[in-house]
Amino acid sequence: MVAVLIILAIVFFFISVSLHNSADKQEEKFNNRPLIITSPSNDLFTNQKYAIINILAFAQGANSVSAYSDEANGILNQWLSKLGLSHVEAEKAIRLSMSLPPERSVQIIRDSMVEIKDKVFVRSVYHDVEHIAQISGDEDTIEFMKELFNDILTH
Repeated sequence: MVAVLIILAIVFFFISVSLHNSADKQEEKFNNRPLIITSPSNDLFTNQKYAIINILAFAQGANSVSAYSDEANGILNQWLSKLGLSHVEAEKAIRLSMSLPPERSVQIIRDSMVEIKDKVFVRSVYHDVEHIAQISGDEDTIEFMKELFNDILTH
């Protein structure tokens, strides 16, 4: 019986060490992210890229004015290019986001955007999101985006 307990203790020790090392690697990977985003397609994690596309799509989908706006489509396409994402990848990310409860989707976007250390870059995203929201003319969307980005930028 004592031998079994010793073997279990050794196994748990190795599992603990392995998990600790894995957590350190993940933390190091996050901490080594650039302070200034110079190449969004290389500097951002996939979840951060999808968060940007999802928040732009959210603003664009506020109503039919922005949904069918060539200017709003142009802004979204520019971001797809900057982020190195294809239309298929963007559609997949947007569909997944739309399948979630709205609160959960917004929380995922918020959490991913907070991870971006370059606040000037985040403000540039906000600038384009705000521009699309202004195209929509929907005051609730404009106010929601203002509050969301205020929260993102203060964390």
